[in-house]
Amino acid sequence: MDPHDVTLPDPSEIAPHAIAFARMMFAHAAFEREIRSLVDAINPKKPGFGERPENRWTASESGTGKIIILIKHYRGNGLPQVEQIKNLLNEAIHPCRDRDFLAHGTWCCFNRRSLTIEVRGGVRWGQPELARENGAYTVSDILKIARKFKDIETELYKVRRSLEPKMSQAEMRAASSFLRAS
Repeated sequence: MDPHDVTLPDPSEIAPHAIAFARMMFAHAAFEREIRSLVDAINPKKPGFGERPENRWTASESGTGKIIILIKHYRGNGLPQVEQIKNLLNEAIHPCRDRDFLAHGTWCCFNRRSLTIEVRGGVRWGQPELARENGAYTVSDILKIARKFKDIETELYKVRRSLEPKMSQAEMRAASSFLRAS
C-alpha cells in the first residue's frame, strides 16, 4: 500500500470526486432519457414505447443491435440515420461501463499524492468479462465521462429531431400564439 493512500479519507478531501461523480450521474440520466426519447421517435404511434423493458437499450453491441432491429421493424431499411445511431450507441458502451464501475464498485481508498480514488470491482451483473478488477480515477477522469455522455446525448437529440415530424408554419404560429396568450 502506498504511504499516501488513505482508506477512510475525510469527506472534504474527496468532495471534488463526489461532485464530479454526481455530475456524471446526472449526465448519464439525461443520456438515458434521450435514448428513451429516440426509441419513442422510432415508433411514435405507441406512447411510452421507449419506457418498455423490451425496448430498452443496454450498453453492449447486442443492445445496439436490438435498437437497430426496432428501427428496421418500425421504420424500414431505408432510414439514413441508422448508421449514425449505431455508431453513437456503440460509442456510449465504454462510458456506460465506466459509470457502472464507479457506481457499483467499492471506492476503497484515496491517494493524497495523485488525488485519485481507487475503485475495486463490484457486482458484475452476470457479465464477468465486462468488469475490471480495479481502477483509479481523478476528478478529471470522472468529468471526462460526464462530458462524453453530454456529447453523445446532444448528437442523439439531433438524430431524434430529424426523425420527428416537422411542424408546418401554421402550426408554429398557432403554438407561438398559444404561448404568448398563456
